Amino acid sequence: MRIPSRFLRRARSLLRGLIASTVAFLFVASTVAAHHSFAPHFDSGRKVHISGTVKAYEARNPHSYLHINAVDENGRTQEYVCESHGVTQLSRIGITPQLFKAGTKLSVTGSASRHSPYMCFFEIIEWPDGRTMNVNGPGGTQQTPVQSKLPPRQDVFGTWLLAPSRSRSAGTPQQPLQLMTPAGEKAVASYDPFKDDPVFRCDPVAVQRVWQAPSTPLEILRDGSDVVLHHEWMDVRRVIHMNVKTHPKDGTRTSLGHSIGHWEGDTLVIETGNYSAGVLEQYVEQRGQPTKGLLHSASLTTVERLHVDSARQRLVVDVDITDPVFFKQPLPRETMEYSPSDLNIMPFKCSREGLTGTIRNAAKP
Repeated sequence: MRIPSRFLRRARSLLRGLIASTVAFLFVASTVAAHHSFAPHFDSGRKVHISGTVKAYEARNPHSYLHINAVDENGRTQEYVCESHGVTQLSRIGITPQLFKAGTKLSVTGSASRHSPYMCFFEIIEWPDGRTMNVNGPGGTQQTPVQSKLPPRQDVFGTWLLAPSRSRSAGTPQQPLQLMTPAGEKAVASYDPFKDDPVFRCDPVAVQRVWQAPSTPLEILRDGSDVVLHHEWMDVRRVIHMNVKTHPKDGTRTSLGHSIGHWEGDTLVIETGNYSAGVLEQYVEQRGQPTKGLLHSASLTTVERLHVDSARQRLVVDVDITDPVFFKQPLPRETMEYSPSDLNIMPFKCSREGLTGTIRNAAKP
């Protein structure tokens, strides 16, 4: 049952007046602007409200962590650790580290952690003077500053930002896990997404994961005869070798591989090989099944096609994935769209994390 907003406001006001630092769990059905791996870690349908005093704020990427001393339902002071978007994303919309100085009194509302009663993903911040901010921007729908009108784009070059897409894949394909070979199934069985997520160690995971990074800009530029894809997320800088026809046979293998490219009219075609064995999707949710991951072998190859839809002013990115060792057939095409942006790409400076977030997380299990 949804609680009327007027009663929530009254309850919060009384709560702050009676108890300076307290925690109240508000079971309110609502939606949240979730990032790629939100659901396995947080329950967007179960809200928590925490009022207390800031102990520390870890201004980090890919996630920030707010430590709050608050009184729990048993009258004991506990340290709560609430995660949110990375510091770069939050700072762009005015939620800066200066707002979370130690000793600051505030309240946060967010989604309950699935791992600890002393953790959450904070979405709304309230201060005693009445100020309120949302980590997803005004109204919870604008995670980056409002974009000013830009000159029309005619080619793929320039700065772009991931846009909401009507569809991330073509048609209604089989689930990728259903397409795995016995070798692929064995690899998936040995993967624990809550321990082995490559992002925990600041690895960019895979090409399509980089393309799917929300609220972080991408710049496409020329570097001599080559094309460079510079993503803010994870400080990824991919060099597309335009004058090379094949991948080096004994070349270094990495999670983002070795890329060569060519033009088909106005479409930039990128062929990537020399991948190291790794992860395509860190978390795969199936009803009634434990959370798994989608893995790939070192035989993975990808083909990306980039072109500009001039009429809609969108950079359209199609990614085709083939791995004959782990999959019985090529995976369904993934399509992402980007809108023109004038955001400056900032250093990401990823910090390592663990299952419950920050390595120095003091929250209780």
